[in-house]
Amino acid sequence: MAQSESWPEVGVVVCTRGDRPEMIRETIAGITAQDYPGTVTTIVVFDGNDPDPDLASGSASRPVRLIRNERVRGLPAARNSGILAHGADVEWVAFCDDDDTWLPTKITAQVEAVREHPDAVFSTCGSRIVHDEWTRHIHLDKRLVPFADLLDGRQPAMHPSGFLARRSALVGDEVGLFSETIPSGYGEDYEMLLRAARHAPIVHVPEEHLHVRMHAQSHFAGRWDVIAEALQWLLERYPEIRTSRKGYSRLAGQVAFTRVAVGRRAEALRWSLRAFTTDPREIRSYGVAAIALLRLDPAWVVRRMEARGLGAP
Repeated sequence: MAQSESWPEVGVVVCTRGDRPEMIRETIAGITAQDYPGTVTTIVVFDGNDPDPDLASGSASRPVRLIRNERVRGLPAARNSGILAHGADVEWVAFCDDDDTWLPTKITAQVEAVREHPDAVFSTCGSRIVHDEWTRHIHLDKRLVPFADLLDGRQPAMHPSGFLARRSALVGDEVGLFSETIPSGYGEDYEMLLRAARHAPIVHVPEEHLHVRMHAQSHFAGRWDVIAEALQWLLERYPEIRTSRKGYSRLAGQVAFTRVAVGRRAEALRWSLRAFTTDPREIRSYGVAAIALLRLDPAWVVRRMEARGLGAP
């Protein structure tokens, strides 16, 4: 592969806890197989585990380095460790979860897209969700996503394994690092998108350049109080969400679901009413009311939704 000075060096951050040895090898293989003409340097951040030396590579154009997360435990801090471990010669930093896989075209497509927008600091791309029983292309038919659009809610097509950010914006004041104060790191990717879009619209590449594995159970499955705290944290720090009927009703409906899931029916119904009065189309308000009044099992509802590729409430 010919190296060209016109292609900036890209740094990649992959965070892992070391419990997915086969998956992370597939992840790294997808990164090192990029058709990008420039250098792609990967840093694998081990969060709470010792690095696996077999993952390292001294390749000139596709080196792979290993470090430990020496900040607080958790995904946001681990990502920040990786960002800071990349030097100033890295112009763009990309992220990939340790169970996802890039297609060979990903970095080239995104770098070409951001070149068309000199003020851009952040980019995302289309993805395919891969489940044991089905696959689905998550498509967003937009090439620029402004802050106002993200107030309506997180876009499923803008997956964190598709994030590409200007390193100087992350380590400087324009955007900043991933939040290490959001409760348990829940929703840190959506919060980062909001912060980046405040600075400049997100450059989105609609075409599919990423495969995202959908597992039967999320890291946050059943942690309803943590999810509720994080959602309310977002509402406090981004009061602009209340200006979006769709966005506020969606978050209120999610909070309502977390409350009914732990048996706090009165609180759940209050949040459900806020969701309904803001936007009667918010389906969670009806679902929460049904769970509260009919005493359905919230875990069963989540399983049914995830089995249909709808995601957790």
